[in-house]
Amino acid sequence: MLKKFFNLNKFSSNSWKLHIDDEKILWVTLDCPDRSANILSNVVRKDLNILIDGFTNQSTNNQDSKEVIGIVFKSDKKSGFAAGADITEFKSLASTENFIEQSRNLVIDGWNLYEKLEILSKDIPTVALVNGFCMGGGFEFALACKYIVTVDQPKTKMALPEVQLGIYPGWGGIKRLPYRTGAFVAFEIILTGKQIDSRKAKKIGLSDFSSPPRIANLTCKRLIHTQPPKKKLSFINYLLLGVLRPVVCKILLSQIKKRVISEHYPAPYGIIDLWRKYDGNPSVDLSIHDRIIGSDTTKNLIRIFFLRERLKSIGKVKNNVHGNSLQHVHVIGAGTMGADIAIWCAINGFKVTLQDTSEKQLAEAFSNANKSIRKKFKNKAIVQKTLDKLIPDIDGFGLKIADVIIEAIVENLDAKKLLFKKIEPLVKSNAILATNTSSIRLEEISSELMSPKRLVGIHFFNPVRQMPLVEVIKTEIVDKSVLNATYDFINQIGKLPLPVKSSPGFLVNAVLGPYLQNSMRSVDGGYTPEQVDVAMKNWGMPMGPLELLDVVGLDIMMAAGKVMLKDGDIPQCLEELVKRNHLGKKTNKGFYDWKLGKKIIRKSKALNSSEAFQLAENLITPLIKKTEHLVKSGIVEDSELADAGVIFGTGFAPFRGGPLNYQNKKNKEKVASI
Repeated sequence: MLKKFFNLNKFSSNSWKLHIDDEKILWVTLDCPDRSANILSNVVRKDLNILIDGFTNQSTNNQDSKEVIGIVFKSDKKSGFAAGADITEFKSLASTENFIEQSRNLVIDGWNLYEKLEILSKDIPTVALVNGFCMGGGFEFALACKYIVTVDQPKTKMALPEVQLGIYPGWGGIKRLPYRTGAFVAFEIILTGKQIDSRKAKKIGLSDFSSPPRIANLTCKRLIHTQPPKKKLSFINYLLLGVLRPVVCKILLSQIKKRVISEHYPAPYGIIDLWRKYDGNPSVDLSIHDRIIGSDTTKNLIRIFFLRERLKSIGKVKNNVHGNSLQHVHVIGAGTMGADIAIWCAINGFKVTLQDTSEKQLAEAFSNANKSIRKKFKNKAIVQKTLDKLIPDIDGFGLKIADVIIEAIVENLDAKKLLFKKIEPLVKSNAILATNTSSIRLEEISSELMSPKRLVGIHFFNPVRQMPLVEVIKTEIVDKSVLNATYDFINQIGKLPLPVKSSPGFLVNAVLGPYLQNSMRSVDGGYTPEQVDVAMKNWGMPMGPLELLDVVGLDIMMAAGKVMLKDGDIPQCLEELVKRNHLGKKTNKGFYDWKLGKKIIRKSKALNSSEAFQLAENLITPLIKKTEHLVKSGIVEDSELADAGVIFGTGFAPFRGGPLNYQNKKNKEKVASI
């Protein structure tokens, strides 16, 4: 191994801090100033390039030039190692006329930088010490080092989330990850953006050691001194990376085609193409880069990323009088929604009391909690600690001491009014008093309260664990401190708060209503459920509207419809199914037949692509019009929040950028064609 020397006095950076210890190990600490997280911005990458170029094979006869036997890259941020490239830089590029050319330069510069780091790592051992999150370009940085040490703590997560933004890992992740984990494991990570924790990273060969926090630095030192050989892939994995690579790509493509359409989401297809032809090197054939980055999908998914960030910021309320004092949640109603809300709050660290008049209902809820929590956490100690936070409370003792009270009983105005009138005198004066109503105006629910300004809506969506959005419903008189505390609570449980004014159906259900109504009327008009659902899935929705109704429950749709619609507007097919007690998935019969929680596939005449697209456009039009109306009437603050709410609350085709964004694009195309 060549001797390497580095002159500390010749390097200056605001983000990279250097220190050579007594064992000749160079500790390189990334700490971007004025940021809560490290970002590999253009300036940070330029400094890293200078740092790598600063290593020489001989002393320069300067006493400041010191021998280095190894390098440890680490972070001083509590949040994690690095969040990847600066997405705001990418967003600003997207608004320029020469976006494609500039994005090419960004990707190629990053590729070349990490190639240089990998070459350096062959001459001198480098270690990436990953503590906290390590995403995108930060993950690719770690892959370019010789060794990766992950700190064994819950916040340590590694991922390549680029595909979720409609882009691709262009700095070497496509090339290097398969050689660490094998092809199929690597592309499960690359093509989904899924996060890997420290123990999983060690298990699949992604990291070399999963170290307890207290000895992480020592582990890095030991690696540099001993330089153990890298774990080798199995013989079959080497074949899959070599002569059998075309077979791997064929399998990956068949899997991707089941999930997404290439016209909607070109990135996964481009990633596979890039690996098959060029081992992930984007500079060899820039047409693949252009095909991915130049798509409307990329611009729309980046827009959605910033919409998500905007919703997150709503949950970070300054000068909140409650601060982080919210610790105890009391949920009334142990049905599907109430139980799932209680479970989710416990998973996120809250003490939860779950109240219901039915012991059988409580028993079923706690059985489901056991399964859900064990599925979420693999560590037995964490599982037990979480289960201990969830307490059955048939007599409602938790009401008097809870910080947040969430009502999740039957969707009936009289029942809700009676409940809140009964519990209001029992709860703490500063407790959040919330309803999970999906369609009833809060003014009606709070009409008999002594202090109606205390009531706020916290509307979760089913399934609670998977749906990121929570509507925060506010009245004209709601107390601002209650509202701020609610935003803080939503933030603490890891959801996205969307402020909406009290109105029947609020935003999400109000726009879903006409869409679902339209879908059911199409069945009344002669289309099969399969034709309707396939048309919408091909258009880009994650689930067909009629399958969605079966999952939610046709009785719930009927109840919501009676609140939100005029008499006589209930579709005939819905009325007939409910009369026969065919309520969807929970009764194994609805628009579809179900068995063991899975939809039974039936044969149905397929529509041609033109007819299917026109059907989908007709079905989605009422949703778009309703969204426009709700923005104009002030139910939701602006078009961006409306798009965010519909995307995160309904799964509206993300690649289309939201209903209003999609309508704007259609309007522009219409004007351009005239």
